[in-house]
Amino acid sequence: MTAGELNALLLAEEDEHLEFKEAKHNFGIEKLREYCCALANERGGKLVLGVANRKPHCVVGTEAFRDLGHKKADLVQVLRLRVEASEIAHPDGRVVVFEVPSRPVGVPLRYKNVYWMRADEQLTGMTEDMLRRIFNETAVEMTAVPVEGSTPELVSATGMEELRKLMEEAGAAADLIRQPDLDLLRSLGVATEDGELFTAGLLLVGKPEVIREVVPHARWQFRRMKSDTEYDQAEDGVAPIPVAVHRLRELVSANNPIVTIPGWLVHPEFPRYPSLALRELIVNAFAHRDYRIPGAVVLKLYPDRLELSNPGGFIGGVTPDNILHHPSVPRNQMLFQALTRMRLANAANLGVPRVFRDLLSEGKEPPVYWASAQAVRVTVKGQEARREFLQLVKENDELDTDHLLVLHYLTRHREIVVRTASEICQRPIEVAREILGKLVTRWKLLEQGGGAGRGRYYRLSLTAYTLLVDILSYHLDGRVTAESARTKVLQALRAGPITNADIRGLTGLNRHQAWWLMKNLEKQGLVAPSGHGRGSIWRLTAENSNAN
Repeated sequence: MTAGELNALLLAEEDEHLEFKEAKHNFGIEKLREYCCALANERGGKLVLGVANRKPHCVVGTEAFRDLGHKKADLVQVLRLRVEASEIAHPDGRVVVFEVPSRPVGVPLRYKNVYWMRADEQLTGMTEDMLRRIFNETAVEMTAVPVEGSTPELVSATGMEELRKLMEEAGAAADLIRQPDLDLLRSLGVATEDGELFTAGLLLVGKPEVIREVVPHARWQFRRMKSDTEYDQAEDGVAPIPVAVHRLRELVSANNPIVTIPGWLVHPEFPRYPSLALRELIVNAFAHRDYRIPGAVVLKLYPDRLELSNPGGFIGGVTPDNILHHPSVPRNQMLFQALTRMRLANAANLGVPRVFRDLLSEGKEPPVYWASAQAVRVTVKGQEARREFLQLVKENDELDTDHLLVLHYLTRHREIVVRTASEICQRPIEVAREILGKLVTRWKLLEQGGGAGRGRYYRLSLTAYTLLVDILSYHLDGRVTAESARTKVLQALRAGPITNADIRGLTGLNRHQAWWLMKNLEKQGLVAPSGHGRGSIWRLTAENSNAN
């Protein structure tokens, strides 16, 4: 830059492309890097040292950066940015001008893991919306970008080992798993025929130090929470995805009580957080997170729940209200395709229903999803497996996730209507009606009540009620069938004698209905009365003390 060009520049207003700094004595190298990074992110500009930043912009002179050649080399090495630097001998003092080029299209620059930008007289990190707009300038998907360097020097032996273990657990083909490292990476689509590794491959099997350099936001965190604001165990890491999945599962397993269900031919063990569901949730968090924006996959383990979150909101029309059946919309296409070949993901979105089913089949609450434009979070309640629900699923092993959602709802509510079934199953009204119909006609687990159309409701049949009675969160009301009331009374009688008032409280029947019910049980030889008037009680007959 010439003295004449400088004089013209002094007349200009400061904006996102022009910054004046007095810097009479010094200007730190850290600050120089940050300003060059910010100006590059603004599509280029000039940093002028030795000029007052308030109007009029008069020259005050600077002693900063007498070794401009070294500073230019530093900016190339650290920021990979070729900045022109000029020293101008102005009559009022020495001026140094750094002319910063624009960042590449679709690639924001960062320094110390911050994407710097101008904010009046200060520098700050770019917002996620700003970053997303920059990334969308090019159609190149991030995980499909090649990584510089020799593949053997980029790949971690531990990453390859854990990759094979995860594939084996997921049921991938044995001949695929046994392939040599480079052939396996080619088969997964994360390395070229020439052996060049893509970013997707780096995320799967790369060395942590290389991942940290190339994908600085590929981090994970674990927190064991004592409350909503305090934790007593913390671990942070950068690792290939299979290694991170393994470690996070280990951390949860150390705090994952196991319940044994006695009484079956074997005594199966059921952890509070099912292993398969946990694997699916963690893999999904890494597969669908936005690696371009700051943040980490975060797993928080509370005393009563587990929360897993990842940066980047849902895309492609997926929402918490349709995630159960919406086809997968991968943000990281190459990474997702590799996970599909590993049997850990698929376009049909079987992973989310699998998580729902694993939890529901043990009588547990389904997962709850929350999303914003910046993040997705899934919450799983910490609950013990329920023998009653396990037995129902065991006896009706063709029930799918939709059917289990309806049955689980009816453990907490007396009845369900079609519209409610549609909402909890995330299905159209017509499909929800068919789901309820099959539970009535095929499995005999529901019965219909009320009139036709909007007045129709569904409730547990006697068969389902008998299996689930001990885990229902409500008492029978006056609309239950006589058979259901009969079952409830016999269940109570197993614990000891009951009064007429107890019977009415249990069943919701009036005095006449309760008398009729007990007289029928007496005629069948199941119960016998004792006493008279208000002091009378009912008890099981000796020969029917184990009656159902």
